[in-house]
Amino acid sequence: MSFEELWGITEEREATLLREYRVNLERISPEVRSSATFDDYYLRRFLRARDHDLQKAESMFMNHLKWRKDFGTDTILEDFVYDEREAFLALYPQGYHKVDKMGRPVYIQHLGQINMKAMKNVTTEERMIRFHVQEYERALKYIFPACSLAAGEHVSQTLAIMDLKGLGMRHLSGDVKRILSVLTRIDQDNYPETLGKTLIINAPRVFRAIWSIVKPMLDPRTQSKIEVCPGDFLPVLKEWVDVENIPSYLGGKSRGSLIDDLGPWREELAPKVT
Repeated sequence: MSFEELWGITEEREATLLREYRVNLERISPEVRSSATFDDYYLRRFLRARDHDLQKAESMFMNHLKWRKDFGTDTILEDFVYDEREAFLALYPQGYHKVDKMGRPVYIQHLGQINMKAMKNVTTEERMIRFHVQEYERALKYIFPACSLAAGEHVSQTLAIMDLKGLGMRHLSGDVKRILSVLTRIDQDNYPETLGKTLIINAPRVFRAIWSIVKPMLDPRTQSKIEVCPGDFLPVLKEWVDVENIPSYLGGKSRGSLIDDLGPWREELAPKVT
């Protein structure tokens, strides 16, 4: 898919709109001008998320700035320590694990292993959400830059592997749906266009049936980001990720776990996870 097919606009036109977008935002908020965080790559994600509509993109970004201030996002890497990280990940396995063939960090979630009842004894919903946001901020500040350095080109998206093995109605409780809804809203409003591809593995039959109905309703760009793998999912994973970077429990050759947080970001740029 060409750039114009993907975004409905030429690269030259996007560059022109991005310059105008920055000028408008800097006029509205001096913070955009003074902060190195808000480079063109950062702003472009919001512009693309609103189909290059300047007014809508400006509104989205200003809401994002307010959210960052209200949530305390700017200092969350320094002032939030998730002591219960390992216990939480044992009950909701998820995390980064090496990179795909494009140099993007691979994020793996095992939704079928969520144990919400036990999780309530380990952490709180508020702390869980703060950890989620902290992980996004870590990606922006450390993981993407480290992957970019390793790849020799700009990296600003992830490849997600969503494992649905064991997923059943018990995982779709009111608490789970509410929390996932909160996290999804945070992601969509504040970290747009950071997901490059999603590979769904071990999908139960009911999910496949639902997906066959939903897929035609999605625009081509969204469809291209989501792929439901067949039962023998390893060949598809290997199309996107070198076998040495796929966890051994998924059929690859990497012995590391999600708790190990393996990847270029662990080597030089990023501090160790506490």
